[in-house]
Amino acid sequence: MTARIDAYGTWLASSQDVPKVLLTFDSSPILLVTPEVAAWCKDHIAGLQIEHCGPAGHHATEDQPATIAAAISTWLDQQNLRSHC
Repeated sequence: MTARIDAYGTWLASSQDVPKVLLTFDSSPILLVTPEVAAWCKDHIAGLQIEHCGPAGHHATEDQPATIAAAISTWLDQQNLRSHC
C-alpha cells in the first residue's frame, strides 16, 4: 500500500500532461482544503488549476451549485476537454 501511495504521489508531481482541477471554498474547515493545503497542492501537483468557488459549509455542492458548475465548465473549456465528456 505504501508503494502504491508513493507512486501516486510521484505521478501527481510529474503528470503535467494530465489536467487537474481543485475547487476551493471559504469558511469550510470541514472540507479540509485550507489555503495552506491549496498552496501545497499548487506547488506539488503538476497540471493543477485551482478554482475558488466562494463561501460554503459542509455541503459545498448544495451551497454553491451554480458556481461549481461554472468553474468546472470553464476549466473543461480551457483544457479543451468538453468534447470528451
